[in-house]
Parts: sequence; C-alpha cells; structure tokens
Amino acid sequence: MYKKILSGVAALLAFAGMLQAQETVKDYDLDEVVVTATRMNLPLKSIPQKVEIIDKDKILSIPAENAAELLKRATNLDMIQYPGASATVGMRGFSPTAHARSYTLVMIDGLPSGTSNLTTLPTSVIERIEVIKGPYSVLYGTDAMGGVINIITKKATLQKTGEVSLKGGSFGTTSFDANAAGMLSDRVGVVVGFSNQIQQKDYRIGGKNLLKISKTEKLILDEKSYDDVYPNTTFQMSQLFGKLNYSVNNQWNVSVSSFYNLASDVETPGNYFTQIASKKDIGRLNLFSEISHTSENNKLIIAPYYSNEKNWNYETAASDKTNFISFKDDVSEYGVRTNNTYYLNHITLLAGMDYDVLDYQSTRQSKKGNEASPYKPNNRNQRLSAFVQTNYELGDLSINGGLRANYIRYKIFKHDSLSNKSTSDNFFYLIPSLGLKYNLPKGFNVHASVGKAFSIPDAFATSGFYEVNTMVGEWPFRMAYVGNADLKPETSITYEGGMGYYRDTFYFDLTYFNTTHKNKIVTRRTSGMGNEADSTHYENAKSASMSGLEFIGSINIGQLVGWNNKVEIYGGLTYMFNNTFTEFATEKVKDLLFVNKANGNFGISYDNRKGFTTRLHARYKGRRLERDGFSRARPLITKENYYTKGGYKETDKILQFSDHLIFDYSAFYNLTPKARIGISVSNLFDENYTEKDGYNMPGRNIMGHVSYFF
Repeated sequence: MYKKILSGVAALLAFAGMLQAQETVKDYDLDEVVVTATRMNLPLKSIPQKVEIIDKDKILSIPAENAAELLKRATNLDMIQYPGASATVGMRGFSPTAHARSYTLVMIDGLPSGTSNLTTLPTSVIERIEVIKGPYSVLYGTDAMGGVINIITKKATLQKTGEVSLKGGSFGTTSFDANAAGMLSDRVGVVVGFSNQIQQKDYRIGGKNLLKISKTEKLILDEKSYDDVYPNTTFQMSQLFGKLNYSVNNQWNVSVSSFYNLASDVETPGNYFTQIASKKDIGRLNLFSEISHTSENNKLIIAPYYSNEKNWNYETAASDKTNFISFKDDVSEYGVRTNNTYYLNHITLLAGMDYDVLDYQSTRQSKKGNEASPYKPNNRNQRLSAFVQTNYELGDLSINGGLRANYIRYKIFKHDSLSNKSTSDNFFYLIPSLGLKYNLPKGFNVHASVGKAFSIPDAFATSGFYEVNTMVGEWPFRMAYVGNADLKPETSITYEGGMGYYRDTFYFDLTYFNTTHKNKIVTRRTSGMGNEADSTHYENAKSASMSGLEFIGSINIGQLVGWNNKVEIYGGLTYMFNNTFTEFATEKVKDLLFVNKANGNFGISYDNRKGFTTRLHARYKGRRLERDGFSRARPLITKENYYTKGGYKETDKILQFSDHLIFDYSAFYNLTPKARIGISVSNLFDENYTEKDGYNMPGRNIMGHVSYFF
C-alpha cells in the first residue's frame, strides 16, 4: 500500500515536470494577507502569534461539505465527531468537548458564531478561514484559551459574480449550492446564497488500515465494523445566507448579514456497539451587523450580533415524531462588539468595549409528559469587557501588547428536578498579552509571544445532576453525572516562540509552545455500591501542562524551476511533548484524554494555469486516550487491554487508540471559463477510524461535481 501511495505522488510530480514553462508566475504574497481576527486588521507579517490561513484554493479542492471536515483536513487540531452532524475541535492540548463550552472560539466574520458545532457551517459561502493558535482572550475573553477560528464569508465586489454547483455520489449523497454577489449600485452591495445537502443512504465504514495496528486497537474499532454499513446515519441540511452592505458616504458604512441553518431528520445512530438510534433537528439563526466610520487616522466599528440555536432530540429514529421530544435545548448569544483603531505614524492602537450575553435553557423527558432531570440547569452568562492593544512597527520589528479587563456575572437558575438553588457569582480578570516579531533580511523572521487566558466553568459541571438508564447490548447501564458547585474557573498562560521563512516559492514556520493550565476541569468516575449507579464527578485538577512543536511549510516546485505551472508540496505537523494533568488529592500526574499525540496534514497540488487542478491530500491522526464507556458491549476487551501508563491503572479502563492515515483526492477541469467539472474522493484508501470511541467514520466516498459560473 505504501508503494502505491509513493508511486502516485511520484507520477504526479513527473507529470508536472514534463510540462513546459512559459513564464514564472508569482504566487499570492503572504505578507499582503490581512488578518481580520486581530480586530485591527494587521498584516500577517506583523503578527507574533501562530496564524494559519485556509485559502480559497484549499476550500475548493479539499473534499469537505462543512467547516468541521475542512478544518480537520486543512489544519492540525483535535476533534470529537459523531455521526449525526456533530463535531467540535480543540488545539494544542486543549481537548475538544461535545457537552460544554469549547476552549476554541468559533467566529463568523469576527463575531461569535453562537455554536461550537462546526458541521452546521457549510463551506459554500466561506471565502477563507483564519486559524489563530494559542490564547486570544486578550481580544475575545472566555472560550479563546486554545485559539480562535474566524470564518470569513464571501463579500460583494465590483464585478458581479455567481455560482451554481451540483454534487452527487456515494451513500446517496447530493449537494446543491447557489450564490451570487455584486454591487447593485455605487453604494449597495449584496451577497445571497443557498445550500442543501442530503445523504439518503446509511454510510459504509472503512474496510482497511494503512498503518499497522495492534490486536487490541482492532478490537477497539470492532472487527465486525470493517466494511459494515452503519445504520441510521442519514441526514439533510439546508442553509440560507444573505449579506447587505450600504456605503452611506466615504466615511460611514453599514452592513447586515444573516444565516439560517436547518438540519432536519438527522439520524443519530448511537454508538456502533449498541446502535440505539434516535433522531434530531437543528435550527440556528445568526444576525450580524456592523456600523463603521473610517477617517484618515482611525476606524470605529460598532457590531451588534444575535444568534440562536435549538436542538430537538426525539426518542426514536422513526419518522413519526408524535412520540415525544426527549431533549430540547435553546441557546441564545447576543451582544455588541465595539472597537476604535487609531493609526499614529508607526503605532496602531486598538481600544474597545464588548458586552456579551449567553442564555441557555433546556428540557428533558423520560417518557411523554414525564419530566426528567436536564443535563444542566438553565443559566445565563453576562460579560462586560474593556480592552486595549497596540502594535508598534520599528523598522522590521513589530511589538504587540494588550490588556483586557473582564467582568463576568454568572447566574444559575433553580430547577426542581435538579434540587439546585438559584445561585450567582461574579468574576473579574485582567488578561495581558505581549508579542514580538522581527523580520530578518532574506525572508527569515523570528517571533515570540506570551498570553494569559481564562474559562468560566459550565453549569453542566457545576450544577448538573442526572442519571442515564439504558441497555448496552444485553446489559443494563446506569450512570449518574454529579456537578460540583465548588469548581474554580480555569486559567492558563502560554509561552511560544519560533522562526519562519518566506520567499516567493518557499514558506515554513516552526513554533514551540508551552502552556500551564491551572484548575483544569476533569472527570472522576466512582463505582456504585449495590443498586447504586456508577457516577461521574467533576473536579479541578491542580494543574495541567501542554507543550509541543508545530511545523507548517510549503514549496512551489513549479515556480522554483521556472515553470508556468504550479506544483506545490505542503505539510504541517503538531507534536505534543507533554500533555498531562496533576490531580489535587493524590498529586498523581496523568496523561490527558481526547488529545492526539500528533496531528499532521500534508499533500501535493498541481495547477496547469489552463483550467486543470488536482490535489492529493493526507491527514495523519496520532494516538489518543479515552475512557472505555462500552466495556459491557465489548466483552473481548479485558483488563489486559487497558492502558496502564501515564498514571493510569487497569481499573481506570483507559484505552489507547491507534494512529491513522486518511487520504483525499480531487481533480477539476474548466470546460469553459464558466463551466467546471470534477471528482473528489474522501478517504481514498478506505480507512476505518473514529473521531470518538464507538462512532466509526465513513469509508471511501466518491463525489462528482458540476459547477457553472456567471
């Protein structure tokens, strides 16, 4: 198999090498890229933090229907993903979580997206994505401990443009996208879009493993899962998008945009071992607006926003929804972001205030009309922040520093079935940051930064109490989840430094990072006595430590040797040296769960500049640890199979998951300047792998593409 992979890469390179060059084509200059997530629109060359840009070329050529699939294929991160349109991400040891607020802030056009579920954000309206790794609480407060993902949508341009695309392929999947953008007049610009994706058949799980895996690792995946059809994995999802921009005059500008996403009849199959199916609907509305005033020396932005996401979970996967809604949550996030940027010779000064509110409500039923304890009580999080940040350009040296004052009021409402009291708490944090970047002659640069961050514990961990009573195969399963009112907020400080190089054909960056994470919230399981249920408790760890090395680089061989054709080899790797936490009670040091030892992306792309493009891309997913939640459904997993290193013993029931290599391929050809056809293959070599234990991902997926531009 490895020989086939290497032969395919070599053949692609040889094919490119036979093409004759006419002239050297200069690629897009990275120094010209402006990063909007900095809130003062700094050029990439002036930013000391680690920034990765997912550009339009990758968005168009990497097989991905939503932001989750795109991000895991285009940058190095950890992910928890389930069948049934659910995926969250984590970075640099800040583990992803599917049940609480994320350590990674997801934004749309610089404003909170109102969701951490990246599967509900289609790629069809995305212009590019900025990924800032490391703490960014100085600009965005809580939820930005691990990093920031800023999804930038399409904008109206002077030239009116439009696109209609149709895709179809494996598992009865069809996708339709249509969008148009342009200036209706000198002052008015409009962008509209619609997307719809349907998977009508249950998907097939992969049948192979490219890398060698042990017998235990194969048992974890379940040997029966190879090439098996995963029942109840169909779904359909639609989104409407609109953006209106009005230039009042040369100084004042107003824009309004809206997303409406509806995922209906999304089958949630349950884990592969028990396959207890259900069904859900997801509805999300985003309203964004921005009022800006630009003068010679400053730019003022006032940006109100509102988002609402509802999830309806039904008892069974039957189409008859008259049974009952077993769980429903309603999350609203709204507020206003304001900042003023001053330009004073070599100094850029940003000052502003943010007001944000997060409201959470939920209901749960065990039977129709029978209320059950919700997973967490209704709660509200109000945040008022003031911040200042400056960037000083002294020749080739950029100095970036900031300070944010955060006042947070957190209220938990009384809920009878939880037997909790109505409580509130106030928090105040000062968050500093400092960074330097020095651009050396001949394209080299060195950069370093330090930043603090914080995260307020979710009501799920502080006040939740509920029991799960179900069957796991032939065995009853009972688990109680117990909140801890004494949980402390989490804080972290991250140091990072590295060097980079960029000159026309070649780019690389190497960054070392080290994070000390205090009061990290972890879980502890205890076994029930007699008829009592086992229980999961939330508690603060004494500390956690995450350190590692990140590399990203690319080389345009075509431009290097003077070809007119672009032949680019690229790659990136995040490797964790240390990823541990220390328990308060026992002082025992343990490895963190849900974090891959390494994450990598690499590939080769070719563009003949005459309408033909192709890309072979691979994702490396390193080893990770998870607690065995399906021990009764996996009787072949015994105590001898459990991970007993990193501070764990057999009774902890920790499993180590194998590493995986997942390839994707795409090829497109422009029949005319307005028509394009293509093919994409996700999971080219049919890898069987999971992003979360018990939930195997789809195998090989072939899609045909037809697009028309106008």
